[in-house]
Amino acid sequence: MSEKKNHSHFASITKFVVVAFIVFVAVFLDQWSKFWAEDNLASPRYDHTIDVVVPQSEQTSTLEQFVKTAYPDANETNQKYMVASASRNGEKLFASNEVNPGDKISFNYVTKTVIEGYFDYQYARNPGAAWSFLADQSPRFRGIFFGITGILAVILMFGFIIASKWKTQKPLIIFLACILGGAVGNIIDRFRMGYVIDFISWHVGEHYWPTFNIADIFVTCGVALLIIDLIIHRNDKDNKESDAKAEESAKTEDGAKAEESAKAEESAKAEESAKAEDGAKAEESAKAEDSAKADDGEKADDGE
Repeated sequence: MSEKKNHSHFASITKFVVVAFIVFVAVFLDQWSKFWAEDNLASPRYDHTIDVVVPQSEQTSTLEQFVKTAYPDANETNQKYMVASASRNGEKLFASNEVNPGDKISFNYVTKTVIEGYFDYQYARNPGAAWSFLADQSPRFRGIFFGITGILAVILMFGFIIASKWKTQKPLIIFLACILGGAVGNIIDRFRMGYVIDFISWHVGEHYWPTFNIADIFVTCGVALLIIDLIIHRNDKDNKESDAKAEESAKTEDGAKAEESAKAEESAKAEESAKAEDGAKAEESAKAEDSAKADDGEKADDGE
């Protein structure tokens, strides 16, 4: 009994260690990537500007040349936007202006291309939920609404994790931990800034998917894997129920056959017993007849 209790205690500790590790990784990657986006990406839509210091090793060049050197992966159009958004000490710069080592250049537009035409890093702020849900509402309302719903979601996920058993529900617990980690990452943004930073942009040409972040990836993957796991377990349950029904049917059929066989055997025994009884009666009748004949013979002898 004590060994079983110790094993259960160890399983509970293992469960919470795994959950804590997944949540920590999700939050760390999410927050680190968002800080990176804040420091390396800029957008005039959100009036977000970054400062880039010209390296001391850089030779004096024009702004256009510096942008091409500093952002070689950006396409020509984005490089032109960066040049157009540049300023120095509050003074607007032009493509032909010289920049010197140590100069601090402010950019109001910076994106990074990962896969040309499909995958970019673009700075965005989402004050609402997924797909900018409630983004047009007042900051006060959004803060209260998303604060409460976020905390309730975290409590709900944690409650499911506590209720789940590590021994038999490992995948479920891991997927819930991924969802929990992603939710915590976005909740931190809402309490820290009042909005969520998004920067991963997928698109095909000019057709864009809504910008998202690392926390969204953890939540989406966790939900998708959770649904798949539930479907698999549902199919397993259906298969087990089907097998149980087939086994029960087979047992019923075997029982019926056994009962029928027992009845046939009982009938054969009854018939055999009846034959034996008839034989005994016939033998007894024959003996009685022989005895009667013997008596008649003795009487005849006496008469003579």
